[in-house]
Amino acid sequence: MIFRSLDKNGDWTFGKGLQDFTNQNDAIGLNVRTRLLSWVGDCFFALTDGIDWSNRLGSKEQRSLLELDIRRVIMQTEGVTGIISFTTTLGGRNFSAQYEIQTIYSKSFIDSLTLEV
Repeated sequence: MIFRSLDKNGDWTFGKGLQDFTNQNDAIGLNVRTRLLSWVGDCFFALTDGIDWSNRLGSKEQRSLLELDIRRVIMQTEGVTGIISFTTTLGGRNFSAQYEIQTIYSKSFIDSLTLEV
């Protein structure tokens, strides 16, 4: 698997040829991260993909549904074979998740996600 690298702002990198790409385990991790940061309705050719962040973080009693959404997106990502660990923190409209996934390369990938809506 190959995936375009992201800069510190989460934007795709361009202008450096093959150095703008990552592969194998890191590519799967970047794909998961990109998919988790996608909002429902943002992509014109995949309107139902992503997470409904505004409703999940904007309404009470949505934490369990948000966690299910995140797990679903992770598991439906190409190259992911399982979730090793998963924890979340929710405070008002601030949300963070830490996860470790197993990939097809028999390696784990650890990442975290913080969102303020």
